[in-house]
Amino acid sequence: MPHNIAALATVVSSRAIRVGHEKSFDAWAERICADAAQAAGHIATIRLGQTQGLQHLLFQFAAQAEAERWKGGEDFRRLTGEADGFSTGLDQVKAGERVRFELPSEASAAKWKRFVTTWIAVFPVLLTISSLVRLVLKDLPPFVQLIPSSLLLTASLQWVILPRLQRWSRSWVLSNAHGDLRKG
Repeated sequence: MPHNIAALATVVSSRAIRVGHEKSFDAWAERICADAAQAAGHIATIRLGQTQGLQHLLFQFAAQAEAERWKGGEDFRRLTGEADGFSTGLDQVKAGERVRFELPSEASAAKWKRFVTTWIAVFPVLLTISSLVRLVLKDLPPFVQLIPSSLLLTASLQWVILPRLQRWSRSWVLSNAHGDLRKG
């Protein structure tokens, strides 16, 4: 059956999944996708994985009223409440042939939250590395001691600390004051 393209509506449900709950999200995504497929006016569902731990589900409906009815229904509220136990979310609805959504991303993280989490992770590593380098290279001038210290710190940040830190803190740094994901 052809659809009136101008009346189409899209619901985007974005989720930052907490570490260790990826399987819970996958099972939940299957349930909410099945629920949407049973809703009046449902046309299609698309799942997009932006980065590890950040997922987007797009549900397309024949009309905005049908999308709003599904999003406002008891099943949707129950399912999103369940997902709030293992993720931070943001749900958006727009209608029309051409719509634009601002999706949550690492770039939308609160800068002060990113600063706090990075400093907490970096300080003990920096303290350990600089203490060891000063102990081993005590006869060299401080600026020379900084060369191996900076190399070790940068390498540990790049390959060990920051990937784990971003994964662990994603839900918190991407959430706004209301507990929803920040966008744009």
